[in-house]
Amino acid sequence: MTYFYLIGLLQANATEIPVTSNGHASNPVWSNDGTKLAFEVNEYAGKIDLFSVSMNGIEYLDIKQVQASVGGASFGSGGSINAAPVWQKRGPKWALIFEHARKGVPNRIYSTDFIRPARPVIQMDQLEGDLSWPTLSKDQKQMYFISDIKGSGDIYSYSFKGRAIESVVASDSFSEMAPVLNESGSLLYTRKHGNGEDVYVTAGGNDSKWVGGNGDQTRPAWADNTVVFFSNERGVDLWDVVSSSKPSQKTVLGKGIRLPMRAPPSISPDKQWVVYGMEDPKKSSSLWFSKLDGTKTFSYNTEHIACGEPSLTESDGRILLAYTALPAEGSAWRKLHVVDVTDLFQ
Repeated sequence: MTYFYLIGLLQANATEIPVTSNGHASNPVWSNDGTKLAFEVNEYAGKIDLFSVSMNGIEYLDIKQVQASVGGASFGSGGSINAAPVWQKRGPKWALIFEHARKGVPNRIYSTDFIRPARPVIQMDQLEGDLSWPTLSKDQKQMYFISDIKGSGDIYSYSFKGRAIESVVASDSFSEMAPVLNESGSLLYTRKHGNGEDVYVTAGGNDSKWVGGNGDQTRPAWADNTVVFFSNERGVDLWDVVSSSKPSQKTVLGKGIRLPMRAPPSISPDKQWVVYGMEDPKKSSSLWFSKLDGTKTFSYNTEHIACGEPSLTESDGRILLAYTALPAEGSAWRKLHVVDVTDLFQ
C-alpha cells in the first residue's frame, strides 16, 4: 500500500456550521447536487435534533431545524428523535425524508418540503410497526425501508406515486438492515444472524450473500459495482473499512477507523475513493482517503481532533467534504465543518 501525506491543504477555507442545540454533530448527508446538507445533533439525553442547511459551496446560507407534525403538534426536540436524513428531489426543490420517534410512539418515516411541518410518508393503516433505514431508487420514485411488522426487520418498497407497498426481502429467522441500491437497481443490504452480520445482494429476484466474516460486516455502500462496508472482524471495538469488488473477495483499506454514528462509508463522486477518520490520537487530526482497489492512501490534515463522520459531494464542479470533529482536547461537543477538497483529486 502506498501512503501520501498532504498537510494542512485548504484548511483556511473550512467553514463551521453553527447550531444553537447542545450536543455532538453527526451524520452529515448531502443532497445530490451539494446545495443542501442535513445533519443530526445528539446530546445523548434521549433526543436527537435534525437540521437542514442551504449551502453555496462551503458557505452556509440558512439553517433550519426539522420538525415532525403529529396530531397537530410539532416535535423537533424535547425528547423526540429525528435522524437518518435522506434527500429527495421534487421538481426544482429538495425535500427531506427522515426517521422520527418519541416515547410511546413507533419509529416512523417522515418527509418535509420545508413549507409545512413534516408528516408521515406511510400511514399506520398502510403498514404498522417501526419503520427505519429509508433509501431511494435512482429515479427517486421509490423508497426502500425496513419494517419490523413481522417480528424482525424485512425490506419493503414504497411507491410515491401510487402509494403501493411491496415486500422485497423477508426471512423468518433473520433481520435485514441498511438497504441501498446501485444505478442498475441491485439491492445491497445486511442480514443479522446470531452475533454476526453479513452483506447480501438481491438482483433480478435472486438473493445471495456477497461477503461474510467474523463479527459484523455492516452499513454497506455501492461504488458502481464495488461494495464498501465497515467490519469488526478483528474484534468487537476494532473497526476497519473494507472494499469488495466481487463476492467473497475483501480488501482492507483502513484499520482502526472511527466508526460513524449511523452513516455508511463515504465514497468520492468519481467512485474511486473512500474517506474516513481514525481512532489513533496521533492520526485523528486527519481525514484519510483510500483508493478502493487498495493501491493508495493519503491523509488530509485539519486544525481539529477526533475527526470523523466524513461526507463527500460534488457541487458545480467542486468537491466538498463535510466532517465532524472536536475543536480541541477537552471540548464538550463535536462540531460540523465543510471544506473544499477539489485540489486533492486533481
